[in-house]
Amino acid sequence: MQSEANERGYLNEHFRLFHTTDLQPLQVDWHFHTFDKLVFFRSGQVEYSVESETYALRPGDLLLISHGQLHRMRSKGGAAYERFILYLDGAYLHNLAPQVGGLNACFRQARQSGHSLLRLGDSERASLYQLFSRLEKALTAPSAYADVLSQAILIELMVQLCSTDIAANSVAVPAQGDDKIAQALTYIQANLGENLSCSILAERLYMSRSSFQHRFREATGYTPHAYIRLKRLLYASELLAGGESATNASRKCGYGDYSAFCHAFKEQFGVSPAAFLPRGGLNGPDE
Repeated sequence: MQSEANERGYLNEHFRLFHTTDLQPLQVDWHFHTFDKLVFFRSGQVEYSVESETYALRPGDLLLISHGQLHRMRSKGGAAYERFILYLDGAYLHNLAPQVGGLNACFRQARQSGHSLLRLGDSERASLYQLFSRLEKALTAPSAYADVLSQAILIELMVQLCSTDIAANSVAVPAQGDDKIAQALTYIQANLGENLSCSILAERLYMSRSSFQHRFREATGYTPHAYIRLKRLLYASELLAGGESATNASRKCGYGDYSAFCHAFKEQFGVSPAAFLPRGGLNGPDE
């Protein structure tokens, strides 16, 4: 049985780029981040799962993984697994262009489309590769202008993505996916403040409660209860970071009992809602 997902990777910068290659098979189990992430795939034999969908990646594919989305990765041996991974602070991206919804709009569009994979044309893929390569060079070459240059390149990259028709270019891969569970995830995300019992969700999908629970765990690595709890607490952390009071955050994320909310929040984040601040620190690229 799959183990439940954990948070991996912390970001205390506006963004951080990794360019890595692995020659041996690599497996990273279910996990999530509190920041947004881009994965630009260059080579290898790799399957990437995001929430309930699994993608067999092709060179030039781009994954848009929003904060809080569960994902895992499996690479096979025999071919070098090369990729760019870009960690992104959503608040920073939003503040770069708030008048047009922020430069994190592409992540919202990907969520709305229901798919995380972009499979672009040759010219778009070549342009993305050039931008990732330029960003890498700007971040590693010694220069008094490194900070401003890297930010300029990042802005260009994100503007290109936000100007892309995400829905038209996103790819649905039904293999190993579960359409009913995908529907459940969409419903849960849109109704975190409502009653989301297994019985109600199963009834909406015309499934038995036991079948729903089993298929949910298979698709996400989480029990329905644990998944909903995590999503509610992540939503609460966003509300708190945006200035919402702990009481209002508790109510909006579906907790009728404030003390139960405080206990769950502290168990998840290590601090009470009143003391919460987004965590800093950074470790390596956690797929």
